[in-house]
Parts: sequence; structure tokens; C-alpha cells
Amino acid sequence: MALQQDQQSAGRFPRVYKTSLIIGLSELCERVAYYGIVSNMALFTTSHCFPRLYHEPTSFTYIFTGFAYVLTIVGGWLADAVLSRFWTILGSLGVYLVGTVFLILSSFFCVHHETTDSRVPVSLYVTGLCLVAVGTGGSKSNLGLYGAGQYGEYSENLDQQLKTYFHWYLWCINVGGAIAVLGVAYLQEINPLLGYVVICVAVFLAGVVFVVGKRWYEPDEEKEEVLSIVTGILRASRRAQRPVQRAPGGCMERWLDRANESRAVEEVDDVKQLFSLLWIFLCLILYFTLYSQMRTTFLFQSQRLRLPKFGGTEGVDGVFLNVFNAATVLLMIPVMHWLVYPWMARMGRDLTSLERMGIGMLLSVGSILAAALVEVYRRDKVQEGNYVTQNISRNTMRAADMTVFVQIPQFLLSGMSEVMTMVTGYYFAYTQAPLRARGTVMGLLLLMWGLGSYASLGLSALFNAISYKMTGKRWFPVELNDGRAEWFFIFLAIFMLLNTVFFVFLAQRYKYKTYRYRRLMADIGTPAENSVRT
Repeated sequence: MALQQDQQSAGRFPRVYKTSLIIGLSELCERVAYYGIVSNMALFTTSHCFPRLYHEPTSFTYIFTGFAYVLTIVGGWLADAVLSRFWTILGSLGVYLVGTVFLILSSFFCVHHETTDSRVPVSLYVTGLCLVAVGTGGSKSNLGLYGAGQYGEYSENLDQQLKTYFHWYLWCINVGGAIAVLGVAYLQEINPLLGYVVICVAVFLAGVVFVVGKRWYEPDEEKEEVLSIVTGILRASRRAQRPVQRAPGGCMERWLDRANESRAVEEVDDVKQLFSLLWIFLCLILYFTLYSQMRTTFLFQSQRLRLPKFGGTEGVDGVFLNVFNAATVLLMIPVMHWLVYPWMARMGRDLTSLERMGIGMLLSVGSILAAALVEVYRRDKVQEGNYVTQNISRNTMRAADMTVFVQIPQFLLSGMSEVMTMVTGYYFAYTQAPLRARGTVMGLLLLMWGLGSYASLGLSALFNAISYKMTGKRWFPVELNDGRAEWFFIFLAIFMLLNTVFFVFLAQRYKYKTYRYRRLMADIGTPAENSVRT
């Protein structure tokens, strides 16, 4: 039996390498499209063919990102309970492709704005974004998960294989982001129509690459109605008699244990685990709120700093500063995976998943505080008259006479934070999720990204309301030169620090799980995690 399993494992490795490469390439192409849309969304929605009513670039980006990632929970649930994961991904990419066609049409009518009703490009653009968001929700929650599932449940050294897989999966995501920023975003600056055609082609290639790997994919796991199991456990707990003796665990765990009288213990344990993960994931909402500043507020700050000139041009768009974040991630992933983590393990300090995520949260605080420091000096220079004017996408802006490269520290810290928190978050969600609910749990993790985008809108509105009541001015306007955005950054940093304290409290109480096929599986997690397992 052991020899047979070894032979199966030996034959699986070449196939797993193929499926990992295919999933990575498919994700790379999809991210080229997604970040190509997001990178220039603020500039496209403030162009001449959009009525001034829609000139709220921050709101547009936050609402789209939030909608796309909120739908990941639906995509994960569909793959767990209704459709196969393969067809959920492929169908989502199909919807995604149709959405990019609408974006192409919007750009086409935008070019012919003078002979077209202004409502046409806006309607086409919003429709396209909605379809892209639906496609993102179904593909994002399942694509990486599907690749991890190809490693099976009984491979030797499965823990290390999964960690390596998720590191390189995020590496592919950032390669796609870098291509989008350096290539697609620049192309959209010159020719928006051609830029959206490239985005459409990227989604098509993502689907083609994914289908090519079908011959090597493992069959999907059995479908189970996760939602009905959860609601059934909750109803059983509510109807059950209160136990005479006080059971161990928290209040929620004790309440759910009452369902053991009428439901399978395995189902009750899985639902308890879902609620444990939910508490952890809720702490990531504020993390994603800070992370979303990189593609919105940091970009607006970039545009109001002196941009370098290349080949006699007016200057590059500040969106290219996002390349520093992508480059940091691309560099830090191999450094952390091959050097830092193994060195810490040899020193006897192997960090648990939650410890890594907590460090990433603190790095995000450092990033936002670095942005606040830059903003203080940047705005002071503008107010002192020490500024230059520069043209960005047909808009003239006053930019402080200080190089945009002063933003490098905040982008570097943001990139390091992404490696610590998001790579580990994917691994943590996959290995700690009950097997019947892996798609739902991955969707739940990404849902926090969407809620973080909406929290950005809410916190900026709250900050402006407070500042207006205190001073009669809004300190975080669209035009940063007229506000005091550094206080908004500090405002976010304070919330994030309080959030991190609560996260540490939860991390200390969390009990790591291991799962076999439908039950516990050995050899998952770091030695540090194994020491705190149940």
C-alpha cells in the first residue's frame, strides 16, 4: 500500500507542475485585464466623454473593486455546492469576456463623443464593469483554489508544496499587475480603444490557457450544500436543550455544540471552524482598506509630485509608481520563501500563519504613515509656490517640486506587507477551511477585500464630515492640494493599529486545524502551528 502511494506520488509531480504552471499563466492573463481596467479607471471616468456628475474617480474605483470582491463569496459557494469548480471558472471568464467587449464599445463611442449621446459611453462602461465584476467574483475565488486542489490530500511534504504553490501563484498575480501598469495602462493613455482591445484579448487568453490544462486536472470533489448545513446547525442549536454542565470553549462554540444532539459531530465542527475563520477574516477589512489606497490615493499623490521626463515627453503618469509595489512583491516572494523563512526555521523561530499576517498588518501601517510624511512636505511646497505644472491625460496639475521617487518607501512597505499577509492569507484559508467549504472560505477571504474598498468610502466620508464640522473644510477632497490628506492617512493608521491589537488577541486564541479527506489531515502547517493544534 505504501509503495503504491509512493508510485502515485512520483507520477503526480510532473502533472502537478503542469497544472500549477497553467493555473499561474491563466491568473496572470486575468490580472493583466483586471489591473489594466483599474489602473486607468480614474483617468478614463474623468475624461471628456463622461459628464461631470461622474467625475468621482475614487468612488468609481472603490465601488467597482468592492463589487467584484463581494461577489467572490457567491462564486466560491457556487463551486462548492452547485457547479463544478472547472465550469464555474470557465463560465465566469466567459462573462468577464463579454464585459470587456462592453468596455471596448464604451471607448469607441467615447472617441466619437461629439456625434454620440453622452449617456451611451457611460451606460456601456457601467454595464461592462458590472459584467467584469461578476466574472472576477467567480474566477478569483476558485482559480487559485483549483490549482492547490491538484496537489491532492496525501502527498508527501504537502505543507511545503502548498506554501510554494501559493507564493508563486501570487508572484504570477503581480507579474500580471506589472504588465498591466507598464504596458496596458500606458497604451490606454495613448489610445484607450486599443487598450481595451488588449484587455479583452488577455481575458480570452486566460480562458484558453485554463481549458488547455483540462486533460491534466483532477476530478472535482463531491458537491455539498454548505449553506443548508450551516443554517441547519444554527436551527438545531437554537432548538436544543441547554446542557446542565458548562462545556469548554467560547460562547459561540458552546452554543453550536448543542446541535450535536441532532446533527453529525463532523458537521458541527465544520460550522464552528467557519465562524472561527470569519472572526479572523473580519480583521482583514481594514487591512484591505489601507491596501486599496495604493491604487487610489497614492496614485493621486503621485500625480501631484514632479514626474520624470523620458524622451522629451511631459512625464510619465504616476500610475507607474505602482510598479514599485509589484517589483517589491516579485523580489520579496523568492527572498522570503527561500531565504528568510528557512533561516527563521533553522533558528527555531518558525512563524505561524497568523504571526506572518500580523507582521504584514504592521508593515501596512508603516506604508500609510510614510505616505502621510510625504504628503506634509508635498503640500507645504505647493502652498509656498514651489511647484511645477504638468499635463497628465489632458489634465493640468500643480505638482510639488519634489521627485515622485520619494514615494518609493511607502510602495516598498506596501509590497512587503502584501507578501506577508496576502500570500499567507491564501495558504491559511485553504488549509484551515473545512473540505466541504473551501471555495466558500476562499470567497469569504476575498469578500473582505471588497468590504475594505467600501470601508474606504465610509471612512473618507466620516473623516470629511469630522473635519468639516471642526474647521468648515473637507480635509480629504479630490484635489489633494486643497486638503490635508496626511491627517486622513494618520486617521487610517490609528484604526489599523487598534485592529491589529484585536487581531493579535484572536490569533493567540486560535486553534489550528488539520484535515484529511472529509476529516483531519496530517503534516499541514509549520512546527509552530503544529504545537498549538487541537
